[in-house]
This record gives sequence, C-alpha cells and structure tokens, in this order.
Amino acid sequence: MNIYIGTVLVMFSASLSAADMQSPQSLITDCYQEWQSRGWTLGEDQRLADDVDNFREGIIRICEVRAELFLQGENISPYIQGRLRDLAPYIFTANKADIKQRILMVKGQTAYPGGSGFLSE
Repeated sequence: MNIYIGTVLVMFSASLSAADMQSPQSLITDCYQEWQSRGWTLGEDQRLADDVDNFREGIIRICEVRAELFLQGENISPYIQGRLRDLAPYIFTANKADIKQRILMVKGQTAYPGGSGFLSE
C-alpha cells in the first residue's frame, strides 16, 4: 500500500512539473534566463546587455513571442536561437506582431536544423 501511495505521489509531482514547464510565464522566464546566461555585451565599454532596460525589454518581447508560438504547436524552440547581430533590428523597435511574422517567415529557411525557428539567418 505504501509503495502504491508513493508511486502515485511521484507521478502526480512529475505531472505538475511537466504542466509548469508548459505555462507561458515559465517558458518566458526560462527563455530569458537562458539568454541572460550568455552574457551578451554592448559597445566598446562591454556593458552587459541585460543592464540596458530597452534591450532587456526587447529580449523579453522575443521570449514572449517564442513561448506563444511554441505553445500553439509551431515547430520552434521556445528559446532565442539567433545571435546579437541577427536580433538587433528587432530588439529595440519591433513589436510582437513583427517578431512573430519574422520567426514564422524564416522557420525552416535556415542553415540550422529544420524547424529550429531562428529569428533570422
């Protein structure tokens, strides 16, 4: 009986973890933290991009769009795949609709593995 209860609890906690990983906010946070771990810098003074408010907001916008598309079943990664030079035109000026359009336009048109959903290249 104790083994059965333990098994049910393990299965329940695993399903909660899987459900949490599929929540939009969780994916957005994971996307942002993964990008943040890259330590991108800007300018000659090598200032952390994460310290620039507008840059950080643009990255979060991209993460939001990627999470939305991923949860809608699009065959893309919920994480940012592009490099700084590829993302720069979208970080400061693009709205979510423009970002979504670009991601969907280049999906499958990259030199990277099919369906990777890079923002550009």
